[in-house]
Amino acid sequence: MNKILFFSSQKYEIKYFNKINKKYNFKITYTKKQLNEYTVNKVKGFKYICIFVNDDITKKNTILKLKKFGVKLIALRCTGYNNINLQLAKQNNIKIINVKSYSPESIAEYTLGLILTLNRKIHLSYQNTKNKNFILNNLVGFNLKNKTIGIIGTGKIGKIVIKLLKNFDTKILAFDIVKSDEILKFGAKYTSLENIYKKSDIISLHCPYNKENHYMINKKNIKKMKKNVMLINTSRGELINTKHIIYAIKKKQIGSLAIDVYENEKKYFFKNKSNSIIKDDKLNLLLSYKNVLVTGHQAFLTKEALINIAKITLNNIYKILHNLECNDFI
Repeated sequence: MNKILFFSSQKYEIKYFNKINKKYNFKITYTKKQLNEYTVNKVKGFKYICIFVNDDITKKNTILKLKKFGVKLIALRCTGYNNINLQLAKQNNIKIINVKSYSPESIAEYTLGLILTLNRKIHLSYQNTKNKNFILNNLVGFNLKNKTIGIIGTGKIGKIVIKLLKNFDTKILAFDIVKSDEILKFGAKYTSLENIYKKSDIISLHCPYNKENHYMINKKNIKKMKKNVMLINTSRGELINTKHIIYAIKKKQIGSLAIDVYENEKKYFFKNKSNSIIKDDKLNLLLSYKNVLVTGHQAFLTKEALINIAKITLNNIYKILHNLECNDFI
């Protein structure tokens, strides 16, 4: 029986993997531990491992130990792979696969939810009414109609976000290195990043993370934005320089911020820290602001997405083990 070790396992996904695994009969071992240089010894006895977004296989020592322990395959049950040193893994004959697409609708719909919640201050209203406070002061939002929204990244998720937002009669400006004729049919217009920063009332990030766009939202580019701009990030935390964002919020250059990802999230996200002292002062500040909405990397979290992730991941592993064609190699 083929054994697979799952790192960073959560209850909400285990039941779906177990259900889908009835078809394959893999022997799956689940651990809540994240894979990194300190936990890599757990892979002893496993040729196949499965990881998630905050597992860390960037360090040389980690990859060399994976090779030493006989790991042949790393399956990411997500799309992004910036947490792996791909070149070094390949040099050590470790195959890498990911889930190219599982449910772009889940993240796109969540993005829209963040925009509406942040704009109409639903999160604040909920807190008020729970405390039996029904005063509407400080809960004024704005209509989305006729507002200009900048979408950075027009891949599968970005396209759906654009399609959804067009139903609100908004003006969509878009940027991507690779342009799509499909979004032009939705009435969106491709333009430069400079123009998006300058003209957008709302900016939403939907691009993968790489070295080129590290901290693309920084002090220099924030200064180009409209005063009181709303910024949304459901992509990768490293796209935003948190220190610069906090400064811009204090100066009211950034009017509101919603993030489902955070550059230092691996220390906190997917964990219960309610009884712990969070030592990250930047995260503490963001959590204290009423015009900032932070969620714990849950944009993907729908039943449909979890089922698709389980199906694709286990099917890919099956294909590789049986020398069948697999299109999800990185």
